[in-house]
Amino acid sequence: MERDDEVRILTYIENAISGFLFLVGIGISLYAIFMRYVVGMSFSWATEFYTMFLVWAIFIGFSTALRDDKHIAIDILYDRVGANVQKIFELIALIFGSAFSIFFIWAGVEVVISAYNQGSTTIDAGFPIWINYLILPISGVLLLIRLIEKTFLFFKKGTTDTKEDDSEWQQ
Repeated sequence: MERDDEVRILTYIENAISGFLFLVGIGISLYAIFMRYVVGMSFSWATEFYTMFLVWAIFIGFSTALRDDKHIAIDILYDRVGANVQKIFELIALIFGSAFSIFFIWAGVEVVISAYNQGSTTIDAGFPIWINYLILPISGVLLLIRLIEKTFLFFKKGTTDTKEDDSEWQQ
């Protein structure tokens, strides 16, 4: 299996899981709204679960945004410097992004272990909190994988751009 195939598989998995979690979260939310306003029954557990599903979808979306270069960037200075300085900026961004991802993984694991050891659960559903927090190290790993991919491209092609053309997002 080539590197491109592995990247495509990760992309498919990220998109599928993020989309599924988002749809489940929205579905639970719509169910809760229907039950509250049409049937007259309220389920307090629904808020806990749809919030968890949407947060998981969003955190997985961080790596997909990094993959597709959709993160917000302030490029006033970047656009005004030469190509060599731009490459230095890209390398600095890769270093800081990787350091942040490693910190995010480490801190996320600490939070998960702490919540697991405390046996904390959600108020209404009694769902273990540590499972909610698992998205922290998972999303950190996904970000790190995407930063490693961009670093590989930087040293191979001289750029971190993972797409050929996306004129829709260009100014």
